[in-house]
Amino acid sequence: MSWQKFHPDSLAWRESENRQEKLITEEPSGLKQVMFSSGATFNSASTTYGVLLLVVSGGLQLDDGQEVKKEDLLWIPAHTEKATVTGRCLAGTCIFELQVSSPLGPAEVTLIKKQAFAWQSFDDPAGRPTQPVQVLMEGNLSILRTRFVPEYTAGDHWHDFDTWYFITDGDMRFGHEGVYKTGQVRQVTGGYSYGPEEPGDDGVEFVLVSVGGPVMLHWADLEPAPRGQLQ
Repeated sequence: MSWQKFHPDSLAWRESENRQEKLITEEPSGLKQVMFSSGATFNSASTTYGVLLLVVSGGLQLDDGQEVKKEDLLWIPAHTEKATVTGRCLAGTCIFELQVSSPLGPAEVTLIKKQAFAWQSFDDPAGRPTQPVQVLMEGNLSILRTRFVPEYTAGDHWHDFDTWYFITDGDMRFGHEGVYKTGQVRQVTGGYSYGPEEPGDDGVEFVLVSVGGPVMLHWADLEPAPRGQLQ
């Protein structure tokens, strides 16, 4: 499927030791939501894939003294030794856990704190209006945080690589796909055009993860999408 809309709130929790889990999807890569018991121990596993954690609520108090707060991200690369990252879960800790194929992403464990990144302009080679972004990670795994004011609309466009959208505040309509609300997730295959993107009355803020390379913006009326328009 070239695009997917996920409603985590519609899924049932599955009980596990010191946590509850929702398996959201396994295609094109694994995504799950995890709710930890208050005070539960956090221990990173050793996996053949990288893991990107996005904190939805609560937080993690790591044993090295760092705290992973709401809307922070934590990257744990593939083949990291088990229990490299350890700590304690604070009350109400809930995260999204996205699996990323090796060898994508940085080679080191990386904590991405929201307040550490300045908002900056997203430069469009075509000179069209865009909205400000925080560049959280660059490379073959790229991550942006952006916010759209209610008056802004992004016309039909496409990206080179598979992308995930995590709606963290507000809501936005993506063309025929409908409205995505806070807490929902969108996945789209690279090379398909879609739009318009129309934020709701209070605007929208979201985290965009590009799996495979940088977030490049192509307007479909200037550069036809190699895979055509999203259906």
